[in-house]
Amino acid sequence: MGDEPYTTQQRTSHDTSRPSRPSTSPHQAAYASKRAELLFGCYRRGDANDPDTYVAAISAILSRYEPDLIREVTDPNTGIQTTEKHMTFMPNVGELKIYCETIAARRERLKRLGERRIPEAAGRLEAPPPSPGDWANLFVSDAHPRYPRLVEWTKTGDPREWKFGKSSDGRNGVWIALRIWEDGQTIGRSASKVAREVSLSLSEEALKTMRDVDAERNGTTPADEAAE
Repeated sequence: MGDEPYTTQQRTSHDTSRPSRPSTSPHQAAYASKRAELLFGCYRRGDANDPDTYVAAISAILSRYEPDLIREVTDPNTGIQTTEKHMTFMPNVGELKIYCETIAARRERLKRLGERRIPEAAGRLEAPPPSPGDWANLFVSDAHPRYPRLVEWTKTGDPREWKFGKSSDGRNGVWIALRIWEDGQTIGRSASKVAREVSLSLSEEALKTMRDVDAERNGTTPADEAAE
């Protein structure tokens, strides 16, 4: 008699520690039963000792979850019957519950990830500050006839359009903006001929483009230019 309060207190504490089970509506229970029958129908009928009891037990497990999860775990394309273990052997209620809990946990993780705030993108990076020679992309060696004139021009030219230095093969000279070189071209001389005269660090693709543009202007082909 003296132990009764303690016994009652223990039972109350135990009951309140259990997570509350989601309520099941009649519609959800009916849907779970229908999907349980579908799951059972994916296997040989003789695999269950009592088909009615099996379907009822599976329905009880499925009815704990949302309809879209019930549909996923019982769908022949995505459900538990597509796993290696249960392609042939039907799952018991414990195995189905573990599978459902795994799917529910995955969905919860995806939901939390979707609710995370995406950090605001940083603004556009500012352009680097102007620096001497940052527009200079064409190399003219110190052995070229135009080199002295270019050196003279650097005394008053925009510092961003020139810089002294070496080419990739170690020659001394001056780097200038392509615009400066084009502005200094002699009228009537083809770009392909000028390119052959100067020692410029241009790629083959750039030289080919220059020849093609010049040939188009003169109504000739690159082969005609090469023959001159």
